[in-house]
Amino acid sequence: MKRSCLLLLVAAFVGCGGADSKAPKVAPVAGVINYKGAAVADATVVFYPDKGPAATGKTDSKGAFQVRTNGQLGASLGKNKVTVVAAQQQGEIPPANGNEMKLLEKQNAIPKKYNQQDTTDLVVDIPAGGNKELVLDLTD
Repeated sequence: MKRSCLLLLVAAFVGCGGADSKAPKVAPVAGVINYKGAAVADATVVFYPDKGPAATGKTDSKGAFQVRTNGQLGASLGKNKVTVVAAQQQGEIPPANGNEMKLLEKQNAIPKKYNQQDTTDLVVDIPAGGNKELVLDLTD
C-alpha cells in the first residue's frame, strides 16, 4: 500500500513538472528606439509574432527597452511586427481652482504608422539566441 501511494505521488509530481509544450519559444530581446536622431522615451513597444502572444515593453528616458511575453523575458522566435506608441502632452495643466479644466490634447511624438500592427513597417526576425542590441530607427 505504501509503495502504491509513493508511486502515485511520484507520478503526480512528474506530470506537473516540466515546461508547457504549448508555450511559445521566446528569446531575450532588448534595444533602443530613436526618431530623428533622438531617443524615444516613455514609449510602449509591442512585438507581434506570426503565431503566439505579443511581447510588450516600455522605453526608458534613453529609449532603451526590453520586452516580455506572458511575464517571461523575451519575444517569440521568428518574424515579429513591431509597433511603437509614444504620446507627448501639449499645453499646461491648469490650476485646480474649481473652474472647468481644459483637457490636454495628446499629440503623437512619432509617425502614426508605427502605432498599429496593420500599418507599421517595422519587422524584426528574432533568432533562437535572441537579440539584445536592436536599434530601431523610426522614419517619417
